[in-house]
Amino acid sequence: MDVLLEVSFCPKQALSRTRRLADAYLAKQRGIYPELQVQQVDLEVARLPDIGLLAAVAKSKTIGGVELTPEEQVVWTEIGGIATRFMSADEVVLVAPMWNFSLPYKLKHYLDVVAQPGIAFRYGEQGAEGLGRGRPLTLVTTRGGVIGDSPYNHQTPLLKTLAGFLDFDYREIVAEGLDAEGPERGEAILREVITRLS
Repeated sequence: MDVLLEVSFCPKQALSRTRRLADAYLAKQRGIYPELQVQQVDLEVARLPDIGLLAAVAKSKTIGGVELTPEEQVVWTEIGGIATRFMSADEVVLVAPMWNFSLPYKLKHYLDVVAQPGIAFRYGEQGAEGLGRGRPLTLVTTRGGVIGDSPYNHQTPLLKTLAGFLDFDYREIVAEGLDAEGPERGEAILREVITRLS
C-alpha cells in the first residue's frame, strides 16, 4: 500500500474521541506499511463544490456523452479532481462521529461529490460498474450510545451500499457506548478499542 487518503470531520479537533481512534488506526497502518503516504482532507476547512444546477447538468451530460459548456466544464473539473483523488488512493479512511444516527452532513456532501460517473463508476452492458477495484474503504467512528446493527444505525447501511456500488471493500472501526454510562466508562471503552488496534 502506497497512499492512504484520510477524509475527516472532527469538529472537537484535539478533544475528539474519533480523532484519537483514527490516530491509533493510522499508527497501525504506518507500522504495517512503513513507506505509507497519508494524505488528509479536513472537512472542517475544505471547500467543497455545491452540487447545484451546473454540476447536475454536467453529470447528466457526462452520462449521455454530451459536450459540456465552458461553465459546466469548470464545475465538473473541480468535482473530478476531488473524485479522482478519492479513487486513486490505495485505502480511503473516513473519520467522523455518528451524528443523528448517520453521517455528519459535511461527510455526506463529500461523498456526493465523489460518486460521479466516469470517475467512481461507469455504465456498461451489465449496468453500473464501480471502479474501486476492491480497495478498502474504512470508517473510523465513535458513537455515544450502543447502536450496533439496530434500526437506528443509518451509518453502516449507507456506507456499505455506497462501497458496494463503487466496488470498495467496506470495513469499520467503531467505539460505541461512550456516553451511555458516564465519562469514565466511555474513556475505558475507547482505550479498549484503541488497544485492540495496536
